[in-house]
Amino acid sequence: MSNDEIFMPFPKPQLNATFLRRPQRFLAEMAFPDGTQTVAYCANPGSLNGCLQPGSPALLWDSGDPKRKRRYTLRAVELEGVWVGTDTHLANRLVGQALLQRLIASLDSYEILEREIRVEEGHRADFLLTGIEGACYVEVKSATVVEKGVARFPDSITPRGLKHLESLTRKAEEGHRVVFLYLIQRGDAESFAVSDTYYPAYATAFNKAVAAGVEVIALSVTVNTEGFGRPRILPVNF
Repeated sequence: MSNDEIFMPFPKPQLNATFLRRPQRFLAEMAFPDGTQTVAYCANPGSLNGCLQPGSPALLWDSGDPKRKRRYTLRAVELEGVWVGTDTHLANRLVGQALLQRLIASLDSYEILEREIRVEEGHRADFLLTGIEGACYVEVKSATVVEKGVARFPDSITPRGLKHLESLTRKAEEGHRVVFLYLIQRGDAESFAVSDTYYPAYATAFNKAVAAGVEVIALSVTVNTEGFGRPRILPVNF
């Protein structure tokens, strides 16, 4: 992927590093090329099962703020020649750009009306779209784990994700259009499926959501050291 194929570049500045270990869910111990080490923020609540191997090349974003509790943020790691995006905070930016550029065929007639829209008390959806067919709620989830070409979500217990699914299922039951968009920040997935391996309750709720009319879109982006490639739609295995 050359620079002119970058759909969305990584925010600068960024630094090369080596992943050492993940002592806590939101922390990653890293080593710089000169041998110095740091603890970076890992903006991904999932397990990243199989994606974080000690010694893997990695990219860190430098906030430039020495007063920030964690100056550096882990952006991506390389796994067997494939770069994997690890920062879920970039997911909504990617999807927002794809919506604005009308790259998602089933949503290309909509405009973004609002972001972080309240759905119920304590629950929000990432986007509220508007179009001639009415409103559409879009919730974005990041899928990182790929097994035999299939991207899977979730990769850990996610009570918050379950509540999001349940609250938006209620919106669908009320007659609203609801879309769950699963973003895969790596280029080696050929399809997507919701897994019951790590959190069966989510898979059960997902099946109920689909039965209620919730739509599912899987969107994949390739990753390299400069940023993300153009999104592509993946088939969903129900």
